[in-house]
Amino acid sequence: METQPRSVLLADDEVRALELLAAVLRRHGYWVTLATTPRAAREELARSRFDAVITDLLFDGRASGKDVLRAARELAPSAVVLILTGFPMLDAAVGLMREGADDYLQKPVDGALLIARLESALRRRDAGADSIAFVELAEILSKLVQNTVERIDPYTAGHGERTRRYSDLLAVELGLDVATRERLALAAIAHDYGKIFLRDLGFLTKRGPLSEDEFRDVQRHPLLGAEKLGDHARLRDVCLWISEHHERWDGAGYPARKPGPEISLCGRILAVVEVFDSLATRRSYKEAWDLERVIEYMRAGRERAFDPLVLDAFLPKLERFGFEWLRAPQHDVRAAAG
Repeated sequence: METQPRSVLLADDEVRALELLAAVLRRHGYWVTLATTPRAAREELARSRFDAVITDLLFDGRASGKDVLRAARELAPSAVVLILTGFPMLDAAVGLMREGADDYLQKPVDGALLIARLESALRRRDAGADSIAFVELAEILSKLVQNTVERIDPYTAGHGERTRRYSDLLAVELGLDVATRERLALAAIAHDYGKIFLRDLGFLTKRGPLSEDEFRDVQRHPLLGAEKLGDHARLRDVCLWISEHHERWDGAGYPARKPGPEISLCGRILAVVEVFDSLATRRSYKEAWDLERVIEYMRAGRERAFDPLVLDAFLPKLERFGFEWLRAPQHDVRAAAG
């Protein structure tokens, strides 16, 4: 029995680009329908069933790709939606992920990358969370963060992966079992995901301190990240730990102002390693700190910002590997740019 080809609605007002992408999709076995306007795309969605919708963000100079997305979510809720965008519109493309887009690609679009991202999105749709292996789930979350938070703020390239690596070193040191370490890795990768759901993303690359209103808005991101990753049973602990990564041992953290014993051990681990990597990374508002300054700051935070148990396990590793770890953010930023 032959497998039914996947159906894709491809929407773009640039006819040549439309034809080229359609040819790539057809070569990979997809059944492709074309639309050159948002209205035509909506009519096709009302008429036929699609596994995926790929739409440009701009039509005739307007960000009408959002209308195609909304039509897809209304008329084909199970379809995956990929947004195509040029560089000046990256923020708008990320904004559409808040409204239900699955991914976006920057134009000009590489055909091989398009197929890879489309097939990845379709696998995520088709596989229930219980059936996705840890390695694949980690890869999905890692790509999600790279394509959202780390694209908007290039200074943070690799931050999630480094947080994952340092968290696992601590988890081993503190005797956590393999299953807990795997869930902690997911939380470490995605701990800042909630930032893309904030009202104004400009703070991510702002030079200088945040205003009081901006800081209050930033404080929402741990809970937003936990909420947006969903309430699946397999991710329940992951979401809890994400929500706790800015809590403090002395209860002065956010968003819930939990005192130390009420914060999960994994939340306390994330709080230590996330602060370290932030201090070690150049940001739009500061230079990277040197190792001596970082160690002094973290020691001063013992029993204030940081759980003494976790910090005492982390500091010897920082003293041993610190110079190497401080070079990692620069390497990751260069790799992301190149």
